[in-house]
Amino acid sequence: MKDRISHEGMDEILKKLEDDYIKAVKENESRSVEEFVEQFLYDSWTYNDENIQNIKTVLSRYSTGEVYSTTFIGAFNEMVDHLRVKLQELDAEQAYPALHNQHGASFLVAFVDGMVIQYFIGVYTVEQLKEMTPYLKQVILQALQTEAGGQ
Repeated sequence: MKDRISHEGMDEILKKLEDDYIKAVKENESRSVEEFVEQFLYDSWTYNDENIQNIKTVLSRYSTGEVYSTTFIGAFNEMVDHLRVKLQELDAEQAYPALHNQHGASFLVAFVDGMVIQYFIGVYTVEQLKEMTPYLKQVILQALQTEAGGQ
């Protein structure tokens, strides 16, 4: 995996969010996709709750052009790449074909980010997301079992 972007001069909050994300993926000691997804969900709810102001700041800077789209996209792709590699390592038997598609890890991130947006606007609390996690995990795992179609 190669760096997609130069981190020189990168928005320091975006860099911290990226570093924290990569660290969380690498330090997740789960031994299966199932365990990883569950831990990833719980970690996501907690992290986003604790760092919502930083996330809002970066998104605001992005929307006003203070953070270039290429930098933002590059940081996002780098985070997803780390997640993809970790998930593919955990799924050596390829029980979850979507993970071996170039977009598989991004599907997981999209699902989690969608739930975080719902938390952000007040549809769910962190406690509700945590209570829903076993069900959300099953939904995600079911989706990841989907065979790749037209890529």
